[in-house]
Amino acid sequence: MHVKNDEAQKCANTLSLLSNKSGKESIDMNSVHNNELTFQQTEFHPVSHAGETWLTSSELAAALGYKKSDAVTQIFSRYHDEFTEHMSTTLKMSVVRKTGAVDIPVRVFSLRGAHLVAMFATTPKAKEFRRWVLDILDREIQHSPIAKQFTDDELCTLAYLWRSAAVMYEACREVHPLLLVAEHRLVPRFSSIGTNYNRGINKARDILKRETDHIKEQPWGDSNWKNVFSYGKGILQ
Repeated sequence: MHVKNDEAQKCANTLSLLSNKSGKESIDMNSVHNNELTFQQTEFHPVSHAGETWLTSSELAAALGYKKSDAVTQIFSRYHDEFTEHMSTTLKMSVVRKTGAVDIPVRVFSLRGAHLVAMFATTPKAKEFRRWVLDILDREIQHSPIAKQFTDDELCTLAYLWRSAAVMYEACREVHPLLLVAEHRLVPRFSSIGTNYNRGINKARDILKRETDHIKEQPWGDSNWKNVFSYGKGILQ
């Protein structure tokens, strides 16, 4: 399937931003939930799962112009190895039948997953649907924490700021015994540093290490970049 360059580039930019979020984070999809989600004549009834918006396979099939409601499920079966757990899953949903309401497994797709389905779809509506999904994703990114993240260069600056704090913490602990012997007036302050600051420094290291894990080479060309967070492991326990 061939996609025009502008559409392919837009897809790459959008999905690149989405892929940067951590496992504990998710896009705030409130603006999707609070607005009618309609593509041409198909009105979606989005499902909220793991903090994100998911579309059912049957409604997705209808939006793409398939006559069979299981057409999207068949697409997923053929290309399942290209979908991640964040793109498609099954949820138990209540369905009303003559005998009463029953819970059945329903395949659902995140907006990213819906876009991938549309990439494999061959219907006349597929191209327009891809653009529609990307427009929604772009709109949601503007209101998500992802758009407010630091650049790699800024993250590296914060990482080295952490290292500076760790060095100063170590220096304070080494000076503290000398201040005690001298009965210096700064003894209480240095005692407080040695007692209370290590927890915050350790927590900051874990956060920064997680957020910079994707940075393989420091932007300034520092050959010691990979060892930034190894400093003070024994001291800061």
